Amino acid sequence: MKGDIVLIPLYSSSEGNSTLVQVNGHSILIDLGKNCKQCTIALQKAGVYADDIEAVFLTHHHSDHISGVNVFMRKHSTPVYGTKPTLAKIGEAPAGLFHPITEKSVTDFPEFGMKVISYPTYHDAAGSVVYRIENTVTGKSVCVMTDIGVVTKGLLDFCNGCDGGLFESNYDEYMLDNGPYDYMLKKRIKGEGGHISNVECGKLIEFLLAGGTSKFILGHISPHNNTPDIARNTVVTHLKSKGYLDGTDYEIQTASRFEPVKGIEI
Repeated sequence: MKGDIVLIPLYSSSEGNSTLVQVNGHSILIDLGKNCKQCTIALQKAGVYADDIEAVFLTHHHSDHISGVNVFMRKHSTPVYGTKPTLAKIGEAPAGLFHPITEKSVTDFPEFGMKVISYPTYHDAAGSVVYRIENTVTGKSVCVMTDIGVVTKGLLDFCNGCDGGLFESNYDEYMLDNGPYDYMLKKRIKGEGGHISNVECGKLIEFLLAGGTSKFILGHISPHNNTPDIARNTVVTHLKSKGYLDGTDYEIQTASRFEPVKGIEI
């Protein structure tokens, strides 16, 4: 039997992002960054039909997070939630399907026993947010936090005490410094408007472990400046240096660029 909260990345990288979250049997998506057909196939691999999706929440308007939304929402009459700058990039929507939220909002679904809470990031897209999804029956929660840019005290407070989640581990510093990207793109990725590295992710997870979080998925792993093995090994090595043992104190997975992984059940 699946847990009261299930989190499954359908795919996660700069080539497309979408995360399935189920609370008390109700299904939502965080982002929809590949086309409708690809998303539908990924959902089926995760055991869910596209018509089962009861809402899509968008983090920001970059194409790897929204490219499939317009077709998906029209085909399945799915409500779409996002900040106004994000929704403005999608185009027109059928009446009643767009639901603007603020960068610090709580969207309550009492009939689902679920709340979706947003918080702003410094990522270089207007209205960019991350999400915490709470089961209001059990009090358990998960976070989906990618495209962070910089880990602020506010973000730490926002995710502290969650039970698990998907967290950005975008780049390996050596691979980025010595890789094919030009200077300005490297600077953008490392800057406050970009992404966080494997090392920064390890420090974020160290903080979360101290607050009781125990289930982690590393996501938005760059296909050019990182690998799943390097991301995982960097984080695990950092945590070991702080006294936390993989498989004993926590569980950690890496999201795939292409298809769903096992995911988290709470």
